[in-house]
Amino acid sequence: MAMNLRCRLSVFVGLLIFSATARALDNYKEYNRDRWDIEVGTQFFYSEANYLSMGESSQSLASGNHYQLLDSHLATRYTPKKNWAIFAAGNMANAESKNSISTRTNSSLTEVSAGVDFVMYSELFQLIPEFAAVMPLTKVDQASDEVLNSEGVIEVRSRLIAQKDFSLWRGYGWLGFNYRGDGRSFLMPWGVGLQWKLGALSLGAEVFGYQSVSEDSNKKDSLVRSSYINSVNGGSMKFYSVEPSLVDSQLLAIWKISPKWTVQAYGGTTLAGANTAAGYHVGGLLRYTFDLTEGYVETPVEIIDSPVPSYRSNMHQNDSLSTDKRLQRFREETDDGVDQNLFKAQPTKKPRLNQDKLKKQMDDVEFQIEMKSNKKKKRR
Repeated sequence: MAMNLRCRLSVFVGLLIFSATARALDNYKEYNRDRWDIEVGTQFFYSEANYLSMGESSQSLASGNHYQLLDSHLATRYTPKKNWAIFAAGNMANAESKNSISTRTNSSLTEVSAGVDFVMYSELFQLIPEFAAVMPLTKVDQASDEVLNSEGVIEVRSRLIAQKDFSLWRGYGWLGFNYRGDGRSFLMPWGVGLQWKLGALSLGAEVFGYQSVSEDSNKKDSLVRSSYINSVNGGSMKFYSVEPSLVDSQLLAIWKISPKWTVQAYGGTTLAGANTAAGYHVGGLLRYTFDLTEGYVETPVEIIDSPVPSYRSNMHQNDSLSTDKRLQRFREETDDGVDQNLFKAQPTKKPRLNQDKLKKQMDDVEFQIEMKSNKKKKRR
């Protein structure tokens, strides 16, 4: 079953939302092999003012006007190995704006994204590049009378995260680049954070934001866009503004209820910005973790030792055979179930000579001796 899950996950593309609208997944990355996280979360943002210029205080909307956004997400992250992960998410947003004339609402699926992160360096600290592509499901239509609930443009987001775990606390920061389509200005996201680990509970704080690093190609239409924002968004520059920049903050609490369940809660307020909404936000998420290694038991290979026998062999009575005396003590081991009598030497019978043949041979010898004796006598 776990193998089937892996096959399905291998074709499941990941994604991450790092905008301030919703906290999908974590800014501090963890890598546990064959871990699959699924989370659902929501964040509420409320604004009655705008930042017009960086370093200046916010300017309130017209009397009675406000903008609010309930942004929900479903996200997942899978770590096939200990040094990289894929992740996925989708957003649904419900926006409401109010002015002196009417109250507008708009609820829809806004975007889906896909991406990957991996460990590039891991010695004194970790360096983690992260890439994601965002596909909008809704776009800005100036002919529409609906309140805006997203930017509505294609984005390619990237950032480089530096992080280090100091046992009781951990620190991290990131710097990146966001490409935005439809002539919007490019953004440079950034952020720093600290987390203190108190057993199952962790407390943290983050300061983050983004800076426009290019000009908006439709900057000449800024008056038209401002008019549209005043009409449908109650004057709030949450979306569709020209060359926005933002400095935001939040406090967070992470509670690991069990190895599988994690709850997070967070909230914060904007600190500064330009051409963007000023306000506060609160949110939370619930995460469930699948450990795909559960149920797998690796059977270790048993190494069988063959020690030298502690007993003395019956083959000899002494380990040393360096003298003739000790060689004489050698005794062959014959207790092997075979009849040893088969290997004993059998006595050989002396051949019995034929008496007649023997007598004939002796007569021949005597005859030859007599013949030699007679020859000697004749010569004399």
